[in-house]
Amino acid sequence: MKRNIYMLRRMNIYKLIKYAQIGDNEAMGMILEKFEPMAKSVSAKYYGTWADFEDFVQVGFVGLIQAVYNYKETSNTKFSTFAYLNISSEIKSFITYLNRQKNKVLTEAIDIDNTLDDSSENGESFFETGEDEFKNILVSYIIDSSIETLKDDEKEMINLWRKGYSYSEISKKLKIKNKKIDNTIQKLKKILSKKESVYYKVQTFFGGGK
Repeated sequence: MKRNIYMLRRMNIYKLIKYAQIGDNEAMGMILEKFEPMAKSVSAKYYGTWADFEDFVQVGFVGLIQAVYNYKETSNTKFSTFAYLNISSEIKSFITYLNRQKNKVLTEAIDIDNTLDDSSENGESFFETGEDEFKNILVSYIIDSSIETLKDDEKEMINLWRKGYSYSEISKKLKIKNKKIDNTIQKLKKILSKKESVYYKVQTFFGGGK
């Protein structure tokens, strides 16, 4: 149900968060609008030659949206503090990611054609990015940061798979069963399916969503 914008503007941030957490996109949009100055302020401290200012702001919004989803009012932490820490952390992670790519050609570094399945499905089935370079960089960053949440042995499987190894080749090389490889890939898909909604909310706010 669509809510009156005037009503949303009158709500305090904690009520907006509750609505956003249950899928109210208008409430989420209102939170992004309210915290845009914070995202820009944090971004201004970090952006440099590797990406434009707006690129860093978009990454900051990834952190902000995740802060909304993860915030618990019982935590005794003000949301503004929680949001600031999440925005800063996400931007720092993005800088780390960019630094890892500094010796690569960016357009090659973001090739994710074989990222998400041993069959025809790939990363682009989760994120439709078109031809905009930064959108592709953001997708690649989200995928790589998701992989970083995996265990070391799982990351080893995924990294081999991204290099083009088949299930059977990975199985032989790491001495593990195909089922374990498939379970790891399904685990990554589950993580990315959650990140997908964050990605599209950021793109929609910046006028690039579907």
